[in-house]
Amino acid sequence: MQKNQLIAEQKFNVVLTAADGKKVDIIQAVKDATGLSLIESKSVVESLPAVLKEKLPKSEAEKLEKALEAAGATIDIKPVQ
Repeated sequence: MQKNQLIAEQKFNVVLTAADGKKVDIIQAVKDATGLSLIESKSVVESLPAVLKEKLPKSEAEKLEKALEAAGATIDIKPVQ
């Protein structure tokens, strides 16, 4: 193994596990985070648990987690294996 070889950064999936806050706020946060339409975002929020984003670096996953939790969602960050 070469000294300068890049080590692969671990990736994480962001999973919406519960929507205990205002559903409208959570749907809007999901829409903003994923780029889905309002109807698609509503469907995601109503079919929990749901993977919102896959294979993100830890910093991005944590940023997304904070935004969704601020709207009242419960999020799990799971390492990709």
